[in-house]
Amino acid sequence: MAKPTLIRAALPGEPELQSFARAAAQLLIERQMRTPGARAVARRPGIGIQHLDHRDYAPGDEVRHIDWRVTARHRRPIVRRFESESMSDWTILLDASSSMAVRDAAKWRAAVQVAAAMSYALLQLGHRVGVLAYGARVLAECPRGRGPHHYAAIARALAALRPEQAGERSELGVCARHLHGAASVFTLSDFLADDEMRRDLGAILQRCTTLHALQLIDGAETALRVAGEFDLVDVETGAQMHTQASERANALATAERAGMTGRLRGFCARSGVVFSEWDIARPWQHALLAHLVQARSHC
Repeated sequence: MAKPTLIRAALPGEPELQSFARAAAQLLIERQMRTPGARAVARRPGIGIQHLDHRDYAPGDEVRHIDWRVTARHRRPIVRRFESESMSDWTILLDASSSMAVRDAAKWRAAVQVAAAMSYALLQLGHRVGVLAYGARVLAECPRGRGPHHYAAIARALAALRPEQAGERSELGVCARHLHGAASVFTLSDFLADDEMRRDLGAILQRCTTLHALQLIDGAETALRVAGEFDLVDVETGAQMHTQASERANALATAERAGMTGRLRGFCARSGVVFSEWDIARPWQHALLAHLVQARSHC
């Protein structure tokens, strides 16, 4: 696990998680998309007949699935949940490299919020969810599981994680051998690495049915706020580059960042990876729901 060099990221509160789970419910039920070259994962058709447990009513649920006795006891609409809604396995891959720790770890804190919200919403629907944090190696793993108790385990793991401020590279490919049949993989990263991790995404794609990539962008990273000449240091590799602060330097850095995103977006479009970029200045709820709406259109 990464060493404790930064303040721990705060997780969303229960009201925020519940609100997001209700909004995302219909976007996360019975996903069937397959990416090119991915192996098939068996699922049972229909809504199923074996009762699993209960969950809060979400817009679009059939009225006939409301359990009126439980609804009366909880004083809010509750629906029966069936086994088929819990057939999908998800793994969330969380980039804990040093590039996620720059600028007071703004990207890291944003990524942890999204990982927590996705885990909570998926578990509410009965999916199995696991989390892997990686740098140059797998730094922490919470194996896949179900239910509220498992969210508590994920939350503890996320709260304990902190990326190294320097020296930890991004090697997404190290996660491939840990997936063990995950149907859906959700990757959170800034993708600041050689070839924007396209080769590693290809390796992950061969191990899952659906692959999501959410790129975190902090616009303030490309703005130099000091004057004169100085050396820029890559926090992951230690490589140095001599530069001079100027409007032109800022513009070049912004253009290079946009070029990296463009290359990544093109690769994902060709490969069937669901890709979104997220400027972390935007609320995570808006960005994540927009990504899931886009993913649903691929089904």
